[in-house]
Amino acid sequence: MKKKIINLVTIFIICILTILSQSIFLNANASNSETYTYNIKIKNNTNNDNVDIYILLPKEYIIYVINYDNLDIEYEGVETLKNNNIPNISVKKENIQDKLYKEENKEYVSILLEKNEDGIYQFEALQDYTNMDIKFRIKNDNRDYIMDVSNFNIENNICEIQYDYDKNEIKQPGKIKINFGTVFLIILAILLIITAIISKKKTENKQTKE
Repeated sequence: MKKKIINLVTIFIICILTILSQSIFLNANASNSETYTYNIKIKNNTNNDNVDIYILLPKEYIIYVINYDNLDIEYEGVETLKNNNIPNISVKKENIQDKLYKEENKEYVSILLEKNEDGIYQFEALQDYTNMDIKFRIKNDNRDYIMDVSNFNIENNICEIQYDYDKNEIKQPGKIKINFGTVFLIILAILLIITAIISKKKTENKQTKE
């Protein structure tokens, strides 16, 4: 019985470690990418209102990408994107808005996003830019809502964003996360319990024999 329990625990530990190692391997591979993708999806638009979603690129990000792409370009607001091809800012020039968006002494170039066939609005940003000051704007005749996603998580190079139109709220889809430290403590607790049970049985058997 003792041997059987130990074998089961060993198999359990091996399975957990295998799952964790695969997860770590996948995340390591994902982090090799130069970019991550913002995925924005509109939920609960009960009245099917027309909605425009814009990405707001801060001046600092545009300058950062220009330097990243080794381009000899001066920042000139909206004209920077309209008059130049910047490889790591892949947008349609006709979607670039003429008017800058300004907030708290910062200026942003506004670009209209188009949803794909899955109804998702996407934009790829450079991973090395860590300011997380890119924003999004939801706009129609009834509202003008700025989406600050600076505290959102990026997993497997994707930042998932859901906008609940009826509630006028943004959130990230709930995900179950495996914390290595928590799993290790659980395994350790199981081993200690099993060890205590085996030790107790040994003591009881010894007392019975005596």
